[in-house]
Amino acid sequence: MNTKKPLEGYKVIDFSAVFAGPLCSRYLLDCGAEVIKVETPGVGDLIRGVDGTSRVFGHFNAGKRSIAVNLKSTAGQILVKRLISDADIVIENFRPGIMAKFGLDYESLKKENPKLVYCSISGFGQSGLYVNRAAFAPIVHAASGFDSVQARAQSDENLRPPSWDIMVADILTGTYAFSAIQTALLGLERHGVGEYIDVSMMESMMSLIPAHIQGAQMEEPAVIGRFHPVKVKDGFVMVCAVSDKNLESLSKALNRPDLLTDPRFVRGPRTANYKELAMEVEHWSKALTAAECEEALNLAGVPCSIYQQVEDLFAHPQVLERNSFTSVFDDQLGEFLIQNMPAKFSHSDNTPSSWVAKLGEHTDEVLTEDLKLSAAEIDELRDGGVIA
Repeated sequence: MNTKKPLEGYKVIDFSAVFAGPLCSRYLLDCGAEVIKVETPGVGDLIRGVDGTSRVFGHFNAGKRSIAVNLKSTAGQILVKRLISDADIVIENFRPGIMAKFGLDYESLKKENPKLVYCSISGFGQSGLYVNRAAFAPIVHAASGFDSVQARAQSDENLRPPSWDIMVADILTGTYAFSAIQTALLGLERHGVGEYIDVSMMESMMSLIPAHIQGAQMEEPAVIGRFHPVKVKDGFVMVCAVSDKNLESLSKALNRPDLLTDPRFVRGPRTANYKELAMEVEHWSKALTAAECEEALNLAGVPCSIYQQVEDLFAHPQVLERNSFTSVFDDQLGEFLIQNMPAKFSHSDNTPSSWVAKLGEHTDEVLTEDLKLSAAEIDELRDGGVIA
């Protein structure tokens, strides 16, 4: 594999915090871009936590240079404008309108840098009635219809929406933003002009429920299959007999040729009867362990998986073979693993960096190297509370 990274030479100024924006900029960095993370003095990114850093922060921000600048000060705004003047990409996820108050919105910046690709990430987008609403991932899960869809898929008769500790909206939106920025860079290369990108977390989540969006417009919506876990001696296994060939393989594994002619499971009705099919499988699987069940079904060609525990992923043979993690070291946090990008390139390197910056660790370095400020000028800015 070539060690050259595909986005080498691109410079990113990242004002984002928490998950969505930082994931986007970390992927850009993994692919070779230089990322300067602009943080609030004394506070920094929320996910640094009270101790100033955390492993979750490291997961999303490994390899980024950190500068601490007071954006509410005129001098601080002038500093970052100078940084952006020769940057390629800006990412921010403030509430809509905040960057304009700082004079750091796209319309203000493109005058000096018309080739700038500027990406704003927000809960509901930069327009519409909800434009000023605050949002975190759970809010957007609820607002997008995603949680209601999930609630209908559960067995709880009260249809209580599910609780979440997985921030789906953040990860999905950050990935979409990463993709949109690549598209804008290609457009810049072909057409010579920059781009403003408005990425909405709500619309990102809506993209996960296309079948339900179509069904809501129909008098008789098509049945959407709900797959059900199959009970085994020591837990559950997920089995998906979607196609006719899958069902044929399943019937052979279970020695149940009758499944092929059961009117509930022929093509068409099968989609509405996945739960009943799971119950049929359980007559066979409940005498097996999860590992035994998975092995037998895999040998027969039936799509299936045990329910993997997160702590088991680090020794999982597929994860190890794919080299899915990179080791990061921090003198405060010690050594820990972060996940690599899910995409692997045949001719380029996109391995993450192995270090995590302290808050404002690179302020002096960036101001000296990028803006050519003297030590006296930097000291004056620090004394004035502009930087830290």
